[in-house]
Amino acid sequence: MIAYNGQHTVHRKGGQIYWRAEHGQIEGINNGYAHFTSQGLMGEDQKTRFSIRFGVKGTQLYHINQSQLRVNTDQFLVMNHETEYSVTSEHSEDATMLAFCFNENFVKDFVAYHKQTQAGLLDAFALYDLSKPLPEFPLHTLPVTEELRRRIEHMIGNKMSTQPSEVDDYDLFSGMLETVFMSANASLNVFKDQEIVKRSTKVELYKRLSIARDYIQAHFSEDVNLNELSRVACLSPYHFHRAFKHTFGITPKKFVTGLRIEKAKWLLLNRSYSVQSICNDVGFKDVSSFTRLFTSYTGQTPSVFRNESRQVVSSLV
Repeated sequence: MIAYNGQHTVHRKGGQIYWRAEHGQIEGINNGYAHFTSQGLMGEDQKTRFSIRFGVKGTQLYHINQSQLRVNTDQFLVMNHETEYSVTSEHSEDATMLAFCFNENFVKDFVAYHKQTQAGLLDAFALYDLSKPLPEFPLHTLPVTEELRRRIEHMIGNKMSTQPSEVDDYDLFSGMLETVFMSANASLNVFKDQEIVKRSTKVELYKRLSIARDYIQAHFSEDVNLNELSRVACLSPYHFHRAFKHTFGITPKKFVTGLRIEKAKWLLLNRSYSVQSICNDVGFKDVSSFTRLFTSYTGQTPSVFRNESRQVVSSLV
């Protein structure tokens, strides 16, 4: 099921998102956004325009080029033009996402503008040379900043509460692109204390660390280890561990453990599996270490957490 809360109706045509305005004209070449709600997305193979994907509720799993990226409510994913992908919802639960899709020439113009010097902006031919291909945005998730969250809320509010003819789409979508690129650049500020001079080096290191982080999020229930993660990031184990901790404020091992504990909490509340089964499902090798770590993170054993949480839920029903 696809639901759209706005002034237009969403249609699918050849794997693309198209917009049909009230006068009936197909507007597939224009910028637009879609609000998807699905009870267990089916993983249909699709091809996208340049788009920005946000998780609103639940977690979406994007399958792209044999990689799997988890996008939750605190992250967003920039997908390049004509990226082939499929998406499913984690646990087959209800998942909601926002997809902002951009016209190819709109993005080219935006990028060309920000790459030009002030003198170059006066050269119309340089500015509007749209024959060049779109730049490739690194394929990894990025955190949603407060500024970006406010921009999304403002954008949705304008689209939903105002007649289409009264909305300045160009201003809204250019503002969204500016905020997204600023958010991506802000993520690089974590390197300010590291002895890295070239910005291109900062970008490359953050890209590699983000790829490893996304790999952890997709495979945390498996036997991931430091050597494997450092190979994914194309860094030495020492360099990877040091850079990961400095960048994300947590060691790779603790990051894995935290994801496993959160998954275990969800299973304890929503499934009737035994503690032993949950221990195995989330990637722990034995119940004793699972119980010890779970207790250190939550202050309760798995069994106590399940019983007390269910009692609280029952009292509210």
